[in-house]
Amino acid sequence: MEYVFFDESLAKRFQQYCNGLGIKTDLEADVTHTDDDSFTIKIVEELSEETTEKIEEEYGEMLFGEQASMVEGNDDAGAIADACGVQVQLQSGQFTTVAIHPEVMNKILSVLTIDELQQFLSQVAEDIENPKMGPICSRKDLPTT
Repeated sequence: MEYVFFDESLAKRFQQYCNGLGIKTDLEADVTHTDDDSFTIKIVEELSEETTEKIEEEYGEMLFGEQASMVEGNDDAGAIADACGVQVQLQSGQFTTVAIHPEVMNKILSVLTIDELQQFLSQVAEDIENPKMGPICSRKDLPTT
């Protein structure tokens, strides 16, 4: 699993959080195609579902809370990030990252919590992986809040 940040101090704090849970991580620094710094925390070991949820929650809080406020607080030149992403776990156990433009992400997060957004995207992934036919009103397994 990989977690991308555009601020080194946030990436290092996330790495410390993971290490505090006993998870070995690697930090890789890179430069985006727009010449902005990016920092990726890589986790190569298998994690329990409970640990994965803890990590996802912390990542969401850091990325969409603190880092989003940094993007919004940039100078007149604009945002330092040109994309955000939300990780969704597929039925296979694999994770995929749904890319979302920062302005759209800010709009989404103005009305939804991070958990609600992840639940929504997980439901979309579920319905794509397991297509359901017929009208919605006839379904017995509708998502709940």
